[in-house]
Amino acid sequence: MAYIKERGNNNYFVRVSYGMQDNGRPFQKSRLFHPSKVNLPESKLRKELDAFVKALEEECRIEFELKHQHKPNVSFDENTVAQELAEEAGVQESQHVLTPIQTPSTPLFSDFCEIYLTAKKENISSTTFLLYETAIQRILIPKLGHLHLDEIKPFHVQELINFLATPSGRVDKKGEKLAPATIRRYLTILQSIMTMAWKQEYIQSNPADTRRLEISKIVTPEVEAFSNEEIAEILKMAQLEPIHIHAVIATAIYTGARRGEIAGLKWEDVDFEKRTMYIRRSVVKLVGQEPEIKLPKTISSIRQMAIPQALCDVLQELKKEQDRKKALLGEKWHEEGFLFTDWCGHVMHPHTPTKQFDKFLKKYGFRHLKFHGLRHSSATYLLSNGCDIKTVSKRLGHTSIDTTNIYVHALAKTDKAAADCFDSIDV
Repeated sequence: MAYIKERGNNNYFVRVSYGMQDNGRPFQKSRLFHPSKVNLPESKLRKELDAFVKALEEECRIEFELKHQHKPNVSFDENTVAQELAEEAGVQESQHVLTPIQTPSTPLFSDFCEIYLTAKKENISSTTFLLYETAIQRILIPKLGHLHLDEIKPFHVQELINFLATPSGRVDKKGEKLAPATIRRYLTILQSIMTMAWKQEYIQSNPADTRRLEISKIVTPEVEAFSNEEIAEILKMAQLEPIHIHAVIATAIYTGARRGEIAGLKWEDVDFEKRTMYIRRSVVKLVGQEPEIKLPKTISSIRQMAIPQALCDVLQELKKEQDRKKALLGEKWHEEGFLFTDWCGHVMHPHTPTKQFDKFLKKYGFRHLKFHGLRHSSATYLLSNGCDIKTVSKRLGHTSIDTTNIYVHALAKTDKAAADCFDSIDV
């Protein structure tokens, strides 16, 4: 049976096999199939693909037979031979009957990746799965896919790392070298794959073990955030915008929530009386798919936080505007309970805040930062104004304080204020 995998860009990976080699592995051939036209009807695509597979199978058969036609086709039972030898030596047959060891052939790396992705799909988020799948299909399989798992050695992995560190290692062909952190991310995926192969006893050791590799050190860059003065000015200018834009920006600054978490907020998550907000879900949009509502990034991301009266006031104004819109649209409005929606009540596309914020920054002449920069700005603002790092970590939904430590530069202002306290001592 042929193995067929759609690779994207009108490409299909095809692998066929015929017969068994001396090492106990099937004789295989693989090739890329390109349909005659883009967007062929399924019936014509299937017809072309079937013809391609049959031709490749015939080619594989002929090549196998040519390589093995001069080898004697002798078969024997190892137990029978062992028994005869024992009898010739005058020894009891029961003492020398051999039990042949059956060694299963190790899968190709490309085949095992399919097993790996299937196992991972239910255990990681859809966005993380897309990252894994993309890295495997575009980076790992082209370099290692033709090798069996037990054939992959540390030098293969090192060659991959060295390749990724060159401009040619970029899939997008932008010409710039990949950042060490990106290379490390690809290596982490490969390590995970090979760890699963080790657990299933296909390999004796992990060839992607970092102790056996030379990898560039990762220099953690200082996060970019708006200053306290810029935050105040942004909140001031946001009041001049339509309420739905004002509310998105204010929510991001006052809560530090992620973009998908803001898109997933419902009115039931806001308690105006107690001035609290609950983060219970997130909205994710993958290419070619509808927005997906799921649990937040981690268990720690499901959280409750206090919110200032200033944010309550903005959100109450948003609620009044939404009620007016519902009354105007009548049956055209789809009531789903979200704070931030499209024109008719459906959940807001999670990329919308990014586009709105970009336009906002250009309109008022602010320096450009991504929408995620508001999350960083919220954290640094709190830390620089005396809030302890544990509280900030909890508000951000971090799994550990170690993650929040990327904002330690913001503690410099607080540290200086602490030192200034000693100047008040009269000695």
